[in-house]
Amino acid sequence: MRQITLVSTDAGPGHNCGLALGLEKYGKLTVVWENKNPHGLDYFYKAKYGYRHIPKYGDDLVVVGALCFDRIRNMSLQYNRKHIVITDGRFARYPEKYNHLLRGWDVITTACKRHFREPLPVKTYYQPFDLSHIDSTKNKVLTVGHSPFGEMKFREKGTEHIIETCADLGVNLDLITGVSWQQCLKRKAKCHIFVDQIDHYDRHKFKIRSGYVWPALGKSGLEALHLGCCVITYGKGYDTDIPAPPVAWCRDNFRAVLEICIKNEKERNELSKAGKAWALQFANYEFAAEQVLK
Repeated sequence: MRQITLVSTDAGPGHNCGLALGLEKYGKLTVVWENKNPHGLDYFYKAKYGYRHIPKYGDDLVVVGALCFDRIRNMSLQYNRKHIVITDGRFARYPEKYNHLLRGWDVITTACKRHFREPLPVKTYYQPFDLSHIDSTKNKVLTVGHSPFGEMKFREKGTEHIIETCADLGVNLDLITGVSWQQCLKRKAKCHIFVDQIDHYDRHKFKIRSGYVWPALGKSGLEALHLGCCVITYGKGYDTDIPAPPVAWCRDNFRAVLEICIKNEKERNELSKAGKAWALQFANYEFAAEQVLK
């Protein structure tokens, strides 16, 4: 039986990847968190805590997150294949550093391949979900949703601008924050339009050069696609080994894009259906596991 070890510092992406790799047909999965999982999501795998519990040998080592990779990359671990799943912006900010460090690793990332300054075996990955149990009946009144997690994310997600624009257009906004994940999903499912984010990072802080744009479809946006929402997010769609997600991309024109989605019901519904179909095909557990392990 294939021996798979998943190591992560991040409860969300690590948990979702664990659900994918934990499907019985892929082999025996061992999950190691850096610390006690604060969200109680580890009951699926009887996870262990602390890197000392990482088995020294195995078939596949799957590291979720560039931060986790930084923590364990100097450990002596003998695996047939080493995979890194990058779901955060850490790599995007320091691509030259990781180009050198990732030699010999199988790289799976949501970032665009053009981040790499030299050829590396890169595959595209979107966090997988199964949200079929959530009722996605929409509100009677047209509703725009946005879920920034908390006020600390407002600047990163462009939340203040989203609030001001929705108020100016007179459209109902459900700002989802301070609730459980299940409550967040239920409220998100009732929204016709969902805004993931409209500015991905503080460009001055991270010294991102002018015009540098990568796809900004995060966990919240992927959930919204599964729930049948028309998703708006910042960036530009790229076809890699997976077709670009069918969302309404915006770049310094959020108001115009939102107005189009509000006024054109037919196009909005078509984009919602296309987005859900894409999510069911490319952001599900089996596809994610096969992308990581192939």
